[in-house]
Amino acid sequence: MSTNGEKIILGSGKLYVTEYSGAIPADNIIETAGNLLGYIQGGATLSYKPSFYIAEDDLGLVKKQILTKEEVSLKSGIMTWNGDTLKRLISTARVTENGVTQKRLVKIGGVGNQDGKRYIVRFVHEDATDGDVRVTIVGGNQGELALSFAKDKETVIDAEFIAIPHDSEGTLVLFEEDIAGLVTLTVTSVAGTTTGKTLITVVPLLDFLCTYVYKTGATLTLPAFNDDLSTGWTAWDGVSEITATTGHDIAIAEVDESMLCQAVGKTTVVAKA
Repeated sequence: MSTNGEKIILGSGKLYVTEYSGAIPADNIIETAGNLLGYIQGGATLSYKPSFYIAEDDLGLVKKQILTKEEVSLKSGIMTWNGDTLKRLISTARVTENGVTQKRLVKIGGVGNQDGKRYIVRFVHEDATDGDVRVTIVGGNQGELALSFAKDKETVIDAEFIAIPHDSEGTLVLFEEDIAGLVTLTVTSVAGTTTGKTLITVVPLLDFLCTYVYKTGATLTLPAFNDDLSTGWTAWDGVSEITATTGHDIAIAEVDESMLCQAVGKTTVVAKA
């Protein structure tokens, strides 16, 4: 479940690279197997470095500071790769494949061979508990290519992607994180054991940080995420049968410690006659 609070971000992720054509497409377009640059080793590091000009008088009594330059880079070690991977890392790389000889040839170098392509670089940190994190830049690799072939160490390519502005605001990096949203509850009502009572079941189970409240009425409109349910709603232990009228609506909501709605659902009441 994603959260709106502070998170412990633990673990690495996946690195996707695809050619930039003037717009950043939806996540499902970027995050495909074909765009996976390779599995990475050593995680990824996003760096933002500002430069400032400071005007100051000789006595240090007056000072003014302005931002003059920004630099953003995303570094990562590519552990699984092949010759075709180099095409997205080196602007002068040309790749040809020969089906007869079953060889792939990569030619690197020659300033005139620079392809001028820009790439969307997306790092995805997946977290089923606190929500995913995505870091996106547009640019290209400017890191040194150093292929080390050692008997007891895998060959890892250290890539350093340098960001360029990709919109009218001069944006260099997009940092996106999943936050909590309204969860839909499936509510079921069956006749209770006592006249006028209904037995309610709710799926999924109650979040351990929340409590239940309920409301009944002829017609109910469900609250939105983070609506205050401190008035007009009744506390419920999740087990006790509820007094309600057959044919009316019954809504069950999960609220946090501040009585703000986190999950809600409703159904039609079936009460014991």
